[in-house]
Amino acid sequence: MAKAKKSKYISYLLRFAVAAAALYLAFRGEDLGAVAKVLLGLNLWVFAAAMGTYIIGQLIFVARWYMLLRVQSIDIGYWPAVRLHFLGLFYNNCLPGSVGGDLLRAWYVTKHTEKKLEAALSVFVDRAVGLTGIAVMAFFCYWFVPAQGRVEQSETRLSGGGFSHRLIEYRWIVIAAAAALVIAMAALILNQKGRMLLLKVFRLICEHGAAMLHKAYIAIRIYYGKKLALFWALLLTFACQGICIVGMWLIGREIGVTAHARYYFIFFPISWLLGTLPISVGGAGIMELWLKEAFMQVSAISSNQAIVLAFCQRLIWLFGSLPGVVIHLIGAHLPKEFSIDYTEPVN
Repeated sequence: MAKAKKSKYISYLLRFAVAAAALYLAFRGEDLGAVAKVLLGLNLWVFAAAMGTYIIGQLIFVARWYMLLRVQSIDIGYWPAVRLHFLGLFYNNCLPGSVGGDLLRAWYVTKHTEKKLEAALSVFVDRAVGLTGIAVMAFFCYWFVPAQGRVEQSETRLSGGGFSHRLIEYRWIVIAAAAALVIAMAALILNQKGRMLLLKVFRLICEHGAAMLHKAYIAIRIYYGKKLALFWALLLTFACQGICIVGMWLIGREIGVTAHARYYFIFFPISWLLGTLPISVGGAGIMELWLKEAFMQVSAISSNQAIVLAFCQRLIWLFGSLPGVVIHLIGAHLPKEFSIDYTEPVN
């Protein structure tokens, strides 16, 4: 038990160390007074509007997951799904635990239905659809960036001032982050309790693996047969991500970021992908560093403006995750009664 706690604390420490190093690089050389001036000069109504777009985006996100649940003939109710989503959001954005918000959401949704494997699978299908949407959005918007802008970016990189040059400059930080990830994984394997957990999982798979794989296969076949539902899920992905980016665009305009709106639809999705890497606390520092460097490459703005834009996204995420605290404290994520599952998949 003591060794397990020690390994967990080491994992937390490594994540915080990576986040601190990345934040240091993001704010290195900045006049904190000037940064504070830009941040405090932001119109509160604009920030509130961006906050509102984020909340609306999360509700659309839940609608996507709720639809994927119904494809498996699972109806836990929309608002219970909202509560589970915000609980997972809180764990993803605010806590350093190795158990991500998706795993937590997958665990608790199984308490709301007898179709436990199908319910848990819906969370990971939902994540896969979301990541696909992020990649498609960034790729699609890239090709609609004005050609001159792309040429200017290429010239900047060739001159040695681009983001790739910064990656070379910070190569030891990247190496340290990779090493931290390897150490964290090795700690799990070398720890006695970690090995026992892996062994228990292996035995469970051996005993019940065939039945679980069969159920998972049937669930995946259901999704495969509902291509229209997956298409609608992808459209909802564009809607929930797009409306969040519009909120950040409003903030950017308010603080004087002159970058074309298309760049927001490229840089922010990439930052979200970077934030999924399990080497920091909610992607802290890594996302801010990327956004700062990216926007400074395509817009004639100060580093203060760029870092404030990146920091505002973090603030919105933190404020938007606070309902998850209340949900956890009052136990609203737990079911009052079992749901009534449909007998046939919905169209």
